Parts: sequence; C-alpha cells; structure tokens
Amino acid sequence: MPQPEVDRDPFFIGWLKMPRAYARFLAPVTFALVAALTIGGAVLAWAQRSPGPGTWDDAATTFTGIVYTEPYAMIRVPPVEPGGAPRTVLLVEEGKFGAKERARAHDGQPVRVSGTLIARDSRLMLELAAGEDGLRAAELPEAEQAALRRTPPRGHGPVTLRGEIVDSKCYLGAMKPGGGRTHKGCAVLCLKGGVPPLFAARDSGTLYLLTNARGRPLDPSLFDRVGDDVRLEGVSEDWDDLPVLKVSSR
Repeated sequence: MPQPEVDRDPFFIGWLKMPRAYARFLAPVTFALVAALTIGGAVLAWAQRSPGPGTWDDAATTFTGIVYTEPYAMIRVPPVEPGGAPRTVLLVEEGKFGAKERARAHDGQPVRVSGTLIARDSRLMLELAAGEDGLRAAELPEAEQAALRRTPPRGHGPVTLRGEIVDSKCYLGAMKPGGGRTHKGCAVLCLKGGVPPLFAARDSGTLYLLTNARGRPLDPSLFDRVGDDVRLEGVSEDWDDLPVLKVSSR
C-alpha cells in the first residue's frame, strides 16, 4: 500500500538550528534592510539644516561700556582693535529671560558686566552672572562714554524679507539647533521671558534685531510664528553695528 507523501517544507523551531532554506532567504533580505536603513539614515542626516556656527564660551567674560534697555537690554563696548568701531552685545539672564529689569536702573550709564559669552558670526550676547558680579555701575572717562553712545539710526527704507523668527539666545549658540519647528516651544518661552527676537533672513543670511514699527519690543502676537518660514514687511535700519527690522506687517 503506497505511503502518503510527507510535507518536507522546513519548520523552524527556536531551539533548533535554522533550516538552510530559511538562511538562504533571510541573508539577502537582512543585507538589503541594513543597506536601506544605512542609506536612509545618511540621506536624512544630509537633509538636516546645519545648526550653525554658534558658540557658548564657558569662561567668564567682562565688558565695560554703556548699557541700554530699549527695546532690549544691550551694552555698547569698545572695539577689539584700536581704530575699530564699538560693538553691541545683547544681554540676557540665566535661563529663558532677558536682562532689561536688571539693567533698567543703569539705562544710558557706564556699567561693568560679567558672564558667559554667546556668539554667532558677528553677533554677540552675554548671559549675566548672578548678583552684583553680573552688572554694576562703573567709571568711564567722558570721552570714552561719548564714543560709546548710540548714533542716529541709518535707514535703508521699506523691505519685504523671508526668513525665520528666532530667539537670540538659543540661535546664537545656547542650543544646537536653535531654530526650526522642533525648537518652537523653547523659542516661544524665551521670547515671552524677554529674550530679544532675531530674524534670520533667508536670502542674505543677515540677522536682524526685531522691533515693532516704533522701535519698541516686538508685538507678542508674532511669537506664534516662531520657527516658521514667514514673510515680514517693515523698515530696515542700522543701529550702529546692529541691523534692525522694524516690523510693520507679516
């Protein structure tokens, strides 16, 4: 009497050696999956926007100059080299806060500030140290004070710019990346805390300090557009070495 044919298809059991037929099938599949994941990861990494050259120096830095609190806290300090132009350094507190309240009592006066330096390209920021060590009144000869006073803004007329609204502290180097939609929540908290807003213009790469149309702090209604690709209309000015965009509409 003929015997029924037995199903010879291999059956894999975890504690037994894998059947050769399965191994021959899985080897190229595994290789293809690993290759696809490697290539996909490389493509995703290549597509990410550069976090930029921002730095945060751990060493203490000290400046002496004239402090201003409008529209945001900043200090005008002497040039690095003789014959150069004074520099503007934005001031912030530790965490997600601007330094306007601490600097207000010294507005327009010479002060000595100390803290950690945050920098990106030519834009400078100082996170003030705690207490009196961070900001105190200073003595400067009248001639040096005069050289550090703000000069009248140089206007460049109406402009329409595309780019991204960012919080200056993170974008200049406190975080990497300090821009984009993934950073939106952090940036909004920083701006609400008084950290100066900047506008990173896409075409020129210029970083503008943002104010309202009267040169005062930016309207908080714009904070919900942080991290998005936006178009802003306004007036472009140079406040000494600081490019400023006085926003009229979005």
